[in-house]
Amino acid sequence: MKIGNVMKKCPILLLLPLLAFCGCRQKSTETVEKVQVRKPVKQHISILHSLPELHVQDSCVSGRNLYVWMIDRVADSLDIVTDELGDRFADNTIKISVRKNGSSLFARTFRKADFRHLLDKDFVVQSILDGCRFVQVNEGIVTFSMAVSYPESDMSRPFKLNIGSDGSYMIVQDDDMEEEYEADSASAIS
Repeated sequence: MKIGNVMKKCPILLLLPLLAFCGCRQKSTETVEKVQVRKPVKQHISILHSLPELHVQDSCVSGRNLYVWMIDRVADSLDIVTDELGDRFADNTIKISVRKNGSSLFARTFRKADFRHLLDKDFVVQSILDGCRFVQVNEGIVTFSMAVSYPESDMSRPFKLNIGSDGSYMIVQDDDMEEEYEADSASAIS
C-alpha cells in the first residue's frame, strides 16, 4: 500500500494526535489562568500582660498588740488597660486583711476605682493598681503604702492606706513618697 492511499483513507488518524495535543495545551493554559495567588493574611497576636500574683503574710507587735497582716494581689483579666503602643495589661485587685490579737480588724479588696477620686482622668484610663506594702503600726493606726502606676513604668501615684483601731480606713495621697519620687527624678535628669 502506498503512503498516499493511507493518507486518503486515514486522514482522521493523523489529525487525532494533533487535536489531542492542541486540546491538552489549551486546557493547561486555562488551568494556569484559573490559579489565584493568595496573599498571606497578617495575624495580629494580642498578648495580655499581667503582674505576677503576690501573697504576703507577716506580723508585728505594737505596744501589747499583735498585728498579723496579709496582702494578696491578683490580676483581673476583666479590667484591661491599653497603653499608647497598643499593649494590653490586666489591672489588679489587692486584698488586705489585718488581724489584731487574733480578731479580724480589717478585710477589703481594693481596685483602681477606689483611688479614682485622687487621680487625673487620663491617669485613671492608662494606669493599673500596681503595688502594696506594709509600712507601720503607730498609735493603733496600721499604715500600708499603695501605688497606681502606668504599666511597666516608674510613673506612679503613691497613696497611704490608714486603718484605724475600729477597722475604719482612709486613703490619702502619700506626699512623702511623691516628694521622694520628684527628688529622684530631678537628680536623674541633672
